[in-house]
Amino acid sequence: MEMVDLSRVIYDGMPKIPILPDVHVRKFLSLEKGHPLNVTELSLPCHAGTHVDAPIHIVANGKSIEQLPLDAFVGAGAVIGVKKKGGEEVTAKDLEGSGVPVNRGDILMLYTGWDEKFDSPDYNLHPYLSVDAAEWMVKKGIKMFGIDCITVDLPTPLRPKGFDFPVHRALLGNEVLIAENVTNLGSIVGKRTRIMAFPLRVKGSDAGHARIVAEVLH
Repeated sequence: MEMVDLSRVIYDGMPKIPILPDVHVRKFLSLEKGHPLNVTELSLPCHAGTHVDAPIHIVANGKSIEQLPLDAFVGAGAVIGVKKKGGEEVTAKDLEGSGVPVNRGDILMLYTGWDEKFDSPDYNLHPYLSVDAAEWMVKKGIKMFGIDCITVDLPTPLRPKGFDFPVHRALLGNEVLIAENVTNLGSIVGKRTRIMAFPLRVKGSDAGHARIVAEVLH
């Protein structure tokens, strides 16, 4: 059985959207300091690192992450690759013309290669999804959409005043979950996979950190 890890390692000071608090990973207890155990303390916003967005992220009365059923996080994987520049949109036409079949109930992942820029300032100026691409996904009946970028929406530096996150609204408003900061998609573009994206059960949360894994089916 071949398993591909699609999630990022969490580490102290890791990149995240500028408005979010910093990620902290520190030793609370340490053998080196004479404590009987090593105990690590983790502090991070729910939208840093690889995570799954719940509807309540943008839908006022939407479900929070722990209210979603387990089958919302596992399904047949459809992985599409696109070649786009930073600030360039991915359209419904790009998805439709990819040659990768997308079926009802699939987990659709988009490989842009932007995960390779994770540690660089370029990571914040990434390709993004057009609203018509989001609407295409809703019509296809997918259960989750994942991308190897920091957000599915217009990059932060390009957002006009009063930006209202139309792609988040289109997907989460129709109960299509969103996974962001996914990685390692390049090796499974077009392959038949089963994707598991189980988030932490954080009470009332708008997102949960997830260990996202693809099982390659032969």
